[in-house]
Amino acid sequence: MTVRLGVRHKLVLLTLVLLVVVSFSFTWLNLTLSRGWVEEDLKDRAITFAREVAATIGDRREFESGALLQDQIQQIMAVRQNVLQLDIVAFGVAGARVIATSRAQIRLPFHRKDADQVLKGQVISRLVKEERGRYWEVMAPITLEGTIAGAVAAKFSLDRADRLASRIRSWAFGLAAASVLVTGILMSLAVSLVVDRPIRRFMGAIARVRRGDTEATVPLRTADEFGVLAIHFNEMMMRINHFNDELQGRVKEATAELDRRYQEVQRLNELLFEMQRNLSHAERLALSGRIMAEVAHEIGTPLHSVAGHLELLRKDLPSDLRSENLVRRLLVIETQLARVTEIIAQLLDLTRRSPGEPGPVDVNQLVRDTADLVRPGLTAAGLTLQVILDSELPTVQGHSNGLQQVVLNLLTNAIDATPAGGRVRVTTRARPDRGEVELEISDTGQGIPLAHQKQIFEPFFSTKERGQGTGLGLFISAQIVREHRGRIEVQSAEGCGSTLRVFLPVLGGFP
Repeated sequence: MTVRLGVRHKLVLLTLVLLVVVSFSFTWLNLTLSRGWVEEDLKDRAITFAREVAATIGDRREFESGALLQDQIQQIMAVRQNVLQLDIVAFGVAGARVIATSRAQIRLPFHRKDADQVLKGQVISRLVKEERGRYWEVMAPITLEGTIAGAVAAKFSLDRADRLASRIRSWAFGLAAASVLVTGILMSLAVSLVVDRPIRRFMGAIARVRRGDTEATVPLRTADEFGVLAIHFNEMMMRINHFNDELQGRVKEATAELDRRYQEVQRLNELLFEMQRNLSHAERLALSGRIMAEVAHEIGTPLHSVAGHLELLRKDLPSDLRSENLVRRLLVIETQLARVTEIIAQLLDLTRRSPGEPGPVDVNQLVRDTADLVRPGLTAAGLTLQVILDSELPTVQGHSNGLQQVVLNLLTNAIDATPAGGRVRVTTRARPDRGEVELEISDTGQGIPLAHQKQIFEPFFSTKERGQGTGLGLFISAQIVREHRGRIEVQSAEGCGSTLRVFLPVLGGFP
């Protein structure tokens, strides 16, 4: 299980580590320096002692009296317990000899080289470390009548000083550990008051924010960094609340706008449905007109021939054969022929379009209105509509409803021919060199085979699947364009989409 430490514990632990390292390092350094100073002091005391002993030998008689020096050594050894051995050495022609000592069986390890240095008036001192302890060995010259006659050699024990140093070291490290412990406790209290308590206030405010309390603030009024952080936190919460209010207002506005656009889409869908129904009705009427025209052509000619032959029969009929009954029967036949001809003419009048008087038409506005009608269908099919209009496009002379039917037919065919993710583009541009207005509708569908491009404007021809089209849309569109003294062209290749262009003459020409 992973243990997570808080800021307070991390600060306390880090502080304790630093205190331990610093305190014990300085304690060790202090003890090391103190030990060096103590050893230096002991050395000086040992040298001073040796010189004092040498100075007590006043004359040569006393120096040469071994028994007197031996008594003096015993008195000194009884008083100075740290002196382990004391030797009086005399220098002669034959070399150095011990004339008095506290330990006759052992001689202090001073050599001829040491003696030579003492003869020069120097004091010899060295620190000796053995398993049994540490010692200072000192040799100081004895001067009689202006010459160095011998030397005092002494051995001093450092056991007492080492025991004292050990006790001082134990107390020093113990006090250092206690100071670290006390400092850690005080540091923990200080961190709890200065750091932990403000952090808990921040954490409490954050917890309230997570529960949904957007009015949560940090009640901290101090002049330190936590106080400044609390001020910024409270200001941030105020800005967040203000932003939330503004965002909610914008969401409400966007929702209202979305509802309005949804209602507009519904209205456009209704208009599109009405337009499609009218278009279907127009297609059915066009189909009926086509059929009636063919019927009139096929039946009218025989009827006129029958009527002509009936008139010739009436003229060629001899007068002696003209009975009242025969004349009446011929009149009935002529009357019924005329009635059939009139019925056919009436049917043709019913299916023939009555466009009304032509007027100025804004092609750009027609494109905008029709694009709004088909836009929901484009969205449902996953297509993109791009409309590029020439702002300087002049008006044309014609019938607005008929031209809108043309635009709607072409857009509907482009939508049906384009797979999902494709694009349909409508472009208008002026052709001053031809005195025309060009309407271009292109798609990214599969295109129209070359063999079918000459048949698409014929009635009842369709490249769509059975049941998805009557084959009269492009036929009616071409008829309407011709009625406006314009023309329609197709440009397509298999796999590259299709482009249909409608050219209409400009009303009054270009300025």
